[in-house]
Amino acid sequence: MRTADWPELLSRFSQMANERFSGLSTLPVAAHVAGLRNDRHAVAGAGLSATVDEFVDRWLPGFSGSSGPRYFGFVTGGATPAALFGDWLTSLLDQNAMGTADSIAPQLEAEALSLFRDLIDLPGEYTGSFVTGATMANFVGLSIARQWLGEQYGVDVAQEGVQALPARVAILSGAPHSSLFKAMAMAGLGRNNLQQIATLPQREAIDIDALEEALRLMAEPCVVVANAGTVNSTDFDDLRAIIELKHRYRFWLHVDAAFGGYAACSARYRFLVDGLNEADSIAIDA
Repeated sequence: MRTADWPELLSRFSQMANERFSGLSTLPVAAHVAGLRNDRHAVAGAGLSATVDEFVDRWLPGFSGSSGPRYFGFVTGGATPAALFGDWLTSLLDQNAMGTADSIAPQLEAEALSLFRDLIDLPGEYTGSFVTGATMANFVGLSIARQWLGEQYGVDVAQEGVQALPARVAILSGAPHSSLFKAMAMAGLGRNNLQQIATLPQREAIDIDALEEALRLMAEPCVVVANAGTVNSTDFDDLRAIIELKHRYRFWLHVDAAFGGYAACSARYRFLVDGLNEADSIAIDA
């Protein structure tokens, strides 16, 4: 691609973005395009302009209008103009934010995390990292919990592996999201080690009495995964009551706050996440 072609192509991408956002109210919420051909790789590249032509003609009509006001399908985040500009900047600069000394990118990420921490009123000792989504956020939280479990036995799990733990890892939750099972599998903790606790009648919030009974019978340290906004009904566990249980039982509290963590920003709904700032780890969609 020639540098001289950039202005025209950038203008085209800008126009596509403008048409996409301005037409959200009329875009189909879902589309299925049948009979797509399965082309073999061309011997010579078609070039970016021709590739964009093919994309617009062949693929664009099949994308859902997930950013629009009529999309109530799968839990899919929709792009906003601000997010799009952020993605463009990220792709343009393409930095390593993992602590290299040749870029200010790590400091930018640290500042963004600090602002986000202040937004949901977390204490200054909380650290964090940006990940790709809810599954990876729960995976990171469980990985840290796994390390904590090792410390209870004098084992460095990061060095020795999960097999060095002397006891089965139990993870307790009332209405676990599917991403939790995936995270448990990836972390080597095992899907079958999820102990589902009873929820309150006609709700997805965990029954605190049932949780305490399970903890009382637990001979070894364990992990409790609480919900701050379930996917199906946006229900909230009583985080304050679970925090109180930590005074009597030994467990790591991970809060899956992917959907409800932002209640902390609302004076009206902040009570729903009372205790969030005392959890051991938190997963939240940013």
